[in-house]
Amino acid sequence: MANFVGHIVKGTLTMRQYECECTVCGTKKSVAFREEPYPEYGDIFSVFCTNCNAETSHTRTLTRKTAAELRRKAEEENLRQTILDKCAEYGFSVRFLYQSVIITTPLADWCFDYHVKEITLYHESVYKINPQTGLYAKAHIQFSQRKMSPTEVIEYIADHDAWRARHPMKKQR
Repeated sequence: MANFVGHIVKGTLTMRQYECECTVCGTKKSVAFREEPYPEYGDIFSVFCTNCNAETSHTRTLTRKTAAELRRKAEEENLRQTILDKCAEYGFSVRFLYQSVIITTPLADWCFDYHVKEITLYHESVYKINPQTGLYAKAHIQFSQRKMSPTEVIEYIADHDAWRARHPMKKQR
């Protein structure tokens, strides 16, 4: 059901406007949605149709903007699936958080933004206390702004874990 009651956020009215089509008569018109959830392409919702003179079922039409939105969603899903598949090859666990991926290996956690071309990789610290500062250190930067693909980063993580497994660290005093 379309929502036509808006809400104010810091002095502005939040709204999305989409071209929609009546499923009864085929009339197309612009419909303003003032509250989330906004309809996705293919969703069916009720709106008053001036041609039918009644509340009828409508759906979003496939505009260039909608097609671009669908392409972006498909690209994101493909990228996430590529990461999941590559991590599965090595037996790593994966969590997505906003634009970052958190990879858990048998030895540590790793995190990076998988949308950028120059990746900064965060690695779980072996020593939980920074010996120089004495402060708690959950993670450190393994490398900063390297031009790598997400699959190359995952291969780096696998190589690092294999090296770390062959060279265990001594316990911290």
